Amino acid sequence: MAFQFKLEKVLMLKEKEKESFEEEYRQSVQAFEQAASELYSLLKRKEEIEEHADSQFHAKLYVNELQSTQRFLLSVEKKILLLQKKVQTAREQMAFAQEKLMYKAVEVKKYETLKSKQCSEFTALQLVNENKQNDEFSVLRYAR
Repeated sequence: MAFQFKLEKVLMLKEKEKESFEEEYRQSVQAFEQAASELYSLLKRKEEIEEHADSQFHAKLYVNELQSTQRFLLSVEKKILLLQKKVQTAREQMAFAQEKLMYKAVEVKKYETLKSKQCSEFTALQLVNENKQNDEFSVLRYAR
């Protein structure tokens, strides 16, 4: 007689839920990485523009060129602020998804531990029963 875990269907359901949460976490990490890389490239671009504006300031250029550079710099700064909010939101979503995943992992681990414990008890009980049968056979052989 083989061991059958009474809560096998529940365990499988919890494992499927955990897998879906893992996928959700992977997607949130990917969204965070994408937003962070966008922010990084925009910050890098801003730095380049500031360097360019600084070099324009030291060179003798027209006021119109300086003004257009400043307007462009302001628009980049606005985009940076928006991206920072997007990155923060993505970070929060990633942390929430990680928390849910950890909760599900603990839940699955509880069922796996219960299954392992019950399997060990079943094996031990089978061994005791087998030893009893062997003792009975030994007694019957000796009696003959």
